[in-house]
Amino acid sequence: MAANPRAGPSGFLSFIAEDFQQSPGNYFIVLGVLLVSVLLHKLSTPSLETGEPPLLKPKFPIVGHFYGLMKYQNVYLKQLYDKYHRQIATLPILGGKLYVIFDPAIVQSAYRKKTLSFEPFAAEFAQRELLLSDRVQYKLKNTDLVPDFFAAIHPAMTGDHLHRMNANALNYISKDINKISGQGRLEHANLWLWLRDLVTMATSEALYGPKNPLGQDHSLLEDVWTFEAGLNMLLVNIFPAITAPKAHQARARLQAALGKYYGARSYEDEDAAEIVRGRAGAFVKYGVPDEEVGHIELALLHVGTANTIPTLYWFFANVFNRPDLVQKLREEVSQVVQKDGGNKAVIDVSILDVNCPLLVSCYRESLRVSNQATGNRRVLEDTTVTDNKGNSYLLKKGENVQVSAAVSHNLDAWGEDASTFRPDRFIETKDNNDVEKTRRSAFIAFGGGRNLCPGRNFAFAENLGLVACLLAGFDVILPDGPKLPASVDCSFSQAAVRPVNDGAGFGVRIERRLGWQETQWSFKS
Repeated sequence: MAANPRAGPSGFLSFIAEDFQQSPGNYFIVLGVLLVSVLLHKLSTPSLETGEPPLLKPKFPIVGHFYGLMKYQNVYLKQLYDKYHRQIATLPILGGKLYVIFDPAIVQSAYRKKTLSFEPFAAEFAQRELLLSDRVQYKLKNTDLVPDFFAAIHPAMTGDHLHRMNANALNYISKDINKISGQGRLEHANLWLWLRDLVTMATSEALYGPKNPLGQDHSLLEDVWTFEAGLNMLLVNIFPAITAPKAHQARARLQAALGKYYGARSYEDEDAAEIVRGRAGAFVKYGVPDEEVGHIELALLHVGTANTIPTLYWFFANVFNRPDLVQKLREEVSQVVQKDGGNKAVIDVSILDVNCPLLVSCYRESLRVSNQATGNRRVLEDTTVTDNKGNSYLLKKGENVQVSAAVSHNLDAWGEDASTFRPDRFIETKDNNDVEKTRRSAFIAFGGGRNLCPGRNFAFAENLGLVACLLAGFDVILPDGPKLPASVDCSFSQAAVRPVNDGAGFGVRIERRLGWQETQWSFKS
């Protein structure tokens, strides 16, 4: 009986001791597994204070959410929401944590908090995106350069400054449109490339004026989009000359050209946009050399084109692919076209939002279905956010927060047809029920709070102005329709989906309408 390990405590211990001497490896393996299990549990279960959002653990501890974000990028949060339907959650990632907000009311609560800021990300992204010098990086982190920089942006995109940018961009577009002769046509095998190139040039003209670097060297236009296509790898910033050679070289050429523009202080010309002057002035104030300002301000050209143009593409395609909708919109747009009795016509883009509710609805619906932006904020101080039932959640200082337009723009509140384009979805009604309130809160294509996109009104005028002109005076044929191209989901560096294969196989033909054959178009704002 004494040899039976179950006979008593002393017998059991004797058995363990004897067995350990005979096969110690088995015990070390068991001990190792236990230690690893404890460590994995600790790393995959970060400590939460009372009130923090509940944990949403990944299938695979520690690395699961990180892998999901890296693989699926901007649509990963939608995958999580579709599976778990949480309002808000804490994701354990690599031993740390990330707050994710899905509920529109909590998203808006977060956007209203001044203690949740995008500015820390701006400095961090800029270093990887633009290869800033150590001197500039030091100034971004240790001076008031970043808040002064952001403070200069919003005033530059309002009032007369905005109107002049609108007019300059649209009148560049009108010069291209006016080249279509009365009996001729504009035909392009790729709608995406035509819109991409036209609006990139129009935007750069509105920003930089007659000394626009892209106007002086048209090869830079292709570099803008090569840089954009490789930006995700540039942000990783691991040997970019090897891992993203085309984007790396395009960045170098663009920065060299912009360095010359800013180095010559061409941004001080009266024809340059106020936002170009204001942003440059903020850097110069802190001793950043003009040429290096040009290197940094590649970011302005990028944000001015990277998401506006994909949105325009889907807006354009969804409108002109529906003949019945085109007819309704033509009747609406006629109210904003002013003819002088001769062959001149002017579109007043400042009244489009009031006089063309269906056109505006189509634009906003295009934003809703194409926008997959992930908004990033850092918690500067312990902050509480609240849902519409009064439930509160604690966000701890130093942690990061993400919100997803891909989730918000596909909630049940949008209806059973949320995945489809419905032209009149944004026609304003007098209803103020819970569904309408949720929709207003859920539409976050331009972010929110003090970091609301300052260029949203410029993008609105540029996109609606072009489409309104074509509706009024031209017949637009999409010969490869009616089925639209498939789209490619967004990477971290993108907000609006692109057509697959750069829109190859989907072209456009534009002809003058009867009665408008000789009309010369222009815009005012």
